[in-house]
Amino acid sequence: MQVYLIRHAQSENNALTVDTMHRRKVDPDLTELGYQQRERLADWLGSEASAGEIDIGQLFTSAMYRTLLTSQPLGEALDLQPEIWLDLHEKGGLFARQNGHVSGFGGMTRTAISQEFPRVQLAESVTESGWYDAALGMEPETHSHYRAIKVAGELRRRDDSQAVAALVSHAGFLDVLIKALFDQLPSRPHSMRYYHNNTAVTRIDIVRGQAVMHYMNRVDHLPAAMRSF
Repeated sequence: MQVYLIRHAQSENNALTVDTMHRRKVDPDLTELGYQQRERLADWLGSEASAGEIDIGQLFTSAMYRTLLTSQPLGEALDLQPEIWLDLHEKGGLFARQNGHVSGFGGMTRTAISQEFPRVQLAESVTESGWYDAALGMEPETHSHYRAIKVAGELRRRDDSQAVAALVSHAGFLDVLIKALFDQLPSRPHSMRYYHNNTAVTRIDIVRGQAVMHYMNRVDHLPAAMRSF
């Protein structure tokens, strides 16, 4: 099985600085650069698919707004319907801090996603209350590790030499997912990190349950001036 791990395009939160962090949004849009990056990504993977270099048969995305926006042109370029995989969301979930208090949010509702992203296949657990358990507030680190181990286990269960899947996710979660695939979890937070630039692509093959890294953090579809963290 071939797995392509893709980070979303630059979000509004990615562009914040220490001085503007108070403008952080719970579920941000993409920046102008982010919209350009997602088009470059879609054009590149679409060209690779047309040339027979890549044959992605399934496209999964987290339910966060920035990943849905990134997956939208990608699905069109690959002629695939993006499928929401709830466990792919970013570490920490949907939360806001205010005056030392942390509040959780449910996220986009089923109707809102269907209206803005009609091609997306919705999980049953996406409801009119959203998809994230707001009672969690900010998701604990151990819970994100648990999700990563779940996703890695599901990918291993789908191990098929002919299967090719792309997962659109987030820098923090892709870090722990790679660790899960290579049996490096549990680990101490921030002891090491696999980092992805915006719209970076990593390819990992799973052969008889063993993960093999082919390449990581590939961003050659973007000119240097369009690369961002």
